[in-house]
Amino acid sequence: MLKTFRFILTFLLAFNFSGTLIGNEWANYYFPDALGSHWSYADQNGDEFTRYAIEPKEIDGETYSAFSYEPALEDWADYEYYIHPYFYQAGEDWVAFFVGSDTENAVKAALTAQIEEGLAIARQMMAEQLPAGFSVDFSYTIEPEAQDYFYFLPTPATFNEEWTAMQLNVVLTMKVEIQSTNAQIPGGEQAIPVSFAIVETGEVVGTETVETDAGTFEDCLKIEYQTETVMDTSLPIETLQPGMQQTDESFTTLWVAPNVGIVKFTHEHEQSDEVRSLELTQYEIKSSGSGSE
Repeated sequence: MLKTFRFILTFLLAFNFSGTLIGNEWANYYFPDALGSHWSYADQNGDEFTRYAIEPKEIDGETYSAFSYEPALEDWADYEYYIHPYFYQAGEDWVAFFVGSDTENAVKAALTAQIEEGLAIARQMMAEQLPAGFSVDFSYTIEPEAQDYFYFLPTPATFNEEWTAMQLNVVLTMKVEIQSTNAQIPGGEQAIPVSFAIVETGEVVGTETVETDAGTFEDCLKIEYQTETVMDTSLPIETLQPGMQQTDESFTTLWVAPNVGIVKFTHEHEQSDEVRSLELTQYEIKSSGSGSE
């Protein structure tokens, strides 16, 4: 009988201990946020940056852990919410990055760069093809709307169960106006709205051992994100140019080490052979209590 009670007591103690890891402690186990901690990464081109854990910040009545980066991000087109969150919460349900407005800035910057590159070619082609006295003018607006949070990881994580990590909608309106110095052109201005609905799902597919320049990390959570983009346009399908598909997919994989955080990142796009990557090169995790290593 005493042995039975001893077994029950051991079971309850173990259960209670595991319960404490379900909330913030579990989240911080995979995403530590002690002040003074820092992580350095290098991408596939050898470019490096360092992330620093800094003082928490209160936004709209909520407290967020915070990061700073060195060198500072200069172009929003280079922003990746997977690896560049400035504010986040490691809570009882999620490790969630507060990235809504930053994601919108990044989308506008990336689309603007792509559109301007395409318009430079289009203007040159139109100038060569239009009769004398005619000209064409292009303009556009970009209106992105992202959810406030990127849901990086549920706490605790369950293997092989999908969740919606990010949703983003973008309305792009292109305006084309043909002008003539000789006469007014009826219908010379045309607006072409294109909308994109982007949904990203995440899934923890297992654990792996990862080797980087910073060391070998065992029991890393391997998280796979799949992003599907659906394009809706007023143009008929038969008028779309090759490559202008109505659906598009990309795949991102992150490896997260216990007591360290993100140690590796890869990103692939179905329309490109390029694989972007990021790996941890060095790091230091401070103690939450004393601030020492």
